[in-house]
Amino acid sequence: MEIDKEADLHVSSRQKFYRVYKSLKEKIENNSFGKTNKLPTEVELAEIYDVSRPTVAKALDLLRSSGYIERVSGTGTFVRYNAKKDTKNFALLIPGLGETEIFESICGHMSHLAEVENFNLIWTGSMQEDARMRREHIKSLAQRYITQQHIDGVFFCPLELISEKDLVNQEIADLFENANIPIVLMDRDISAFPERSSYDLVSVDNFRLAFVLAKHMLNQGCRTLRFLARPYSAPSVKMRIYGFRQALLEEGISAGDENIIIENISSEGFAERLLGGTEKPGILCANDTTASELMHVLERGGWKIPQDVKVAGVDDVRYAKFLRVPLTTYRQPVKEIAKEAVELMLSRVQKPNQSARKVVLSGELVVRESTY
Repeated sequence: MEIDKEADLHVSSRQKFYRVYKSLKEKIENNSFGKTNKLPTEVELAEIYDVSRPTVAKALDLLRSSGYIERVSGTGTFVRYNAKKDTKNFALLIPGLGETEIFESICGHMSHLAEVENFNLIWTGSMQEDARMRREHIKSLAQRYITQQHIDGVFFCPLELISEKDLVNQEIADLFENANIPIVLMDRDISAFPERSSYDLVSVDNFRLAFVLAKHMLNQGCRTLRFLARPYSAPSVKMRIYGFRQALLEEGISAGDENIIIENISSEGFAERLLGGTEKPGILCANDTTASELMHVLERGGWKIPQDVKVAGVDDVRYAKFLRVPLTTYRQPVKEIAKEAVELMLSRVQKPNQSARKVVLSGELVVRESTY
């Protein structure tokens, strides 16, 4: 249970930080701090929001880097936000903000770029744990962006993990397109390969990352290698499966459907079905969240990692190196993703009729104990 507790605490911390950040940002935008424009102290804010002082400090640091506040030593924290008419308003629409922490980092880098490039960034998403509730929340946010906040462009990370994801993502894209609001997709397309949507896209090279991870695991002695993903995953996972299969084929290993497991890890008897009859198995997971859940299930069932089975993931989330067995993974280039997304948006606003562009970035293999 140790891993689950760590993950729960990690998600709870992100949710508290995001709640404080969002509340203060809305108060600033609504001129709620009076003529002095002075915010309460960190201690006072911690009491108001019932959170720790470090959580408040983290929210204030992001507000500062986003251009909303300035902190004057010995005096206090003051509002510096000023929405100018000639300043563009861009929004982030990220359904899985509370589920996949790399988006928190990407949003942080984009907030800094907002100050450098002189645009306002509205950062929101859905912290709903239930996928269907998240779907409805995201649709309502999209409507609000259009009808109330009058944004000039949106960075959209499409919804996943529900059966209606393709329909909902297209509905959201249509809402923005009908309102003549440019879209830059982040991390994944709304169309599965080989199809390609008509929107700008920035992502990691999903084919390459899975190929590199699979090759590494084979080199570590895995004789059986399987790819594990959750049902209704994003199109980016499909590209990872292609890269995984290519690595197996180059080693003369069967790359059939028996090596691709699309299933909920929590289902009864999952571990036995996954590993039954395999020799020196390795499991490449679609992301670190799936990998950490699998490691917990395997260890609870008596399998030792990496002695009995090797496990790897994708993203290099912060807790990956702090798991009981540190996780081998592929680090996403979050800073570069943020930079390229902003450049795509600024270019799209200046030249709205140009052809859709796709920027594909390379990340980095991070080897830890889970595949030794």
